[in-house]
Amino acid sequence: MVIDGVVLAGGLSSRMGEDKALLKRDERDMLTYTADLVSSLSIERLLISRNEATTIGYQPNDADGDAYNCAHKSAYNCAHKFEVFNDVVAGVGPLGGIYSVAIQSKADALIITPVDLPLLRTEDLEQLINEGSSAKRPAYFSHHYLPLFLPLTKEVRQYLDDVVKGKVPQRSVNTMCTNFGAIEVTPKNNSRLTNVNTPAQWDAAKKLLSLAGN
Repeated sequence: MVIDGVVLAGGLSSRMGEDKALLKRDERDMLTYTADLVSSLSIERLLISRNEATTIGYQPNDADGDAYNCAHKSAYNCAHKFEVFNDVVAGVGPLGGIYSVAIQSKADALIITPVDLPLLRTEDLEQLINEGSSAKRPAYFSHHYLPLFLPLTKEVRQYLDDVVKGKVPQRSVNTMCTNFGAIEVTPKNNSRLTNVNTPAQWDAAKKLLSLAGN
């Protein structure tokens, strides 16, 4: 099975008050950390959904899908090639970002990760891939619809197309998972799925990282 990795980094970060993708986790910002995490998996391509690429010193790749090598970009320190895509249709939420990368992907499935999970580990994503690929269904962790393993079937692609065209009334990852019989996976460590939306949550996550020694 060919799998593309996806990082969702196009949110408004309104509650945080600053771009979550640029928050410093260690020596890396969260976008670099997440890109490194996803790139450590057995994936074909790394696709980044990000609408504010111009604010961090570079332009998104052109329509031909030219890849960037982030080792040569000041905004990133990861050593992997990646491609950045703006939302084709704005204001659709995470599904808009997923659609915008899905139409650029020829893979059999996507492993989709948001940029605001500082405690996430590679083994968590591997667990989703293993469970989802075995069942040939979308897979998510209990009470957390992202990260998500998403098979790119014809039906899923059509659903995403309908979402951006306004044909789906409830445009949520939750609803999509329900529609396609996604499997709910019990995480090995639920605390690693804690996302950060506010400065207080970010401070709490940094304290946990400090206690864990990473």
